[in-house]
Amino acid sequence: MPYGKESKDALVKLIGGKSTRIYVYEQDQFGRYVGDIYCDSVFIQEQMLKNGHAWYFKNYDSRREFSEWEKKARAACQGLWALNNPEKPWDWRRDERNGRHITTEVY
Repeated sequence: MPYGKESKDALVKLIGGKSTRIYVYEQDQFGRYVGDIYCDSVFIQEQMLKNGHAWYFKNYDSRREFSEWEKKARAACQGLWALNNPEKPWDWRRDERNGRHITTEVY
C-alpha cells in the first residue's frame, strides 16, 4: 500500500510500547468497532491527520475538525501529501482485490 509503511512507522512512534485507551462509540455496518484512540493524553487520530500520516474518511466520522486537520496537512505538503498523487487506501484495496496492481522487479 502506498505510504502504508510510513503511516505505520508514524503510528508506532506515537504509541509503540505504551498503554493506549480506545473510546468506542459505535459499530459500523460490518460489525467493526469505531472509536477514538488516546495515548498519554494525545489524541492519536488528530496527530496522524495533522502530520499527513492518515486520510480522513468522512463515511466513518463527520467531525469537522478531522476534515480541517487533513486540509491543513495537504496545504503544508505534510507526510503523504508530499507525494505527487497519493493513492487513497480504499482505492488501493479495491484494486488489490481486483488484481489491478502491477508488480515490477528491477535488477
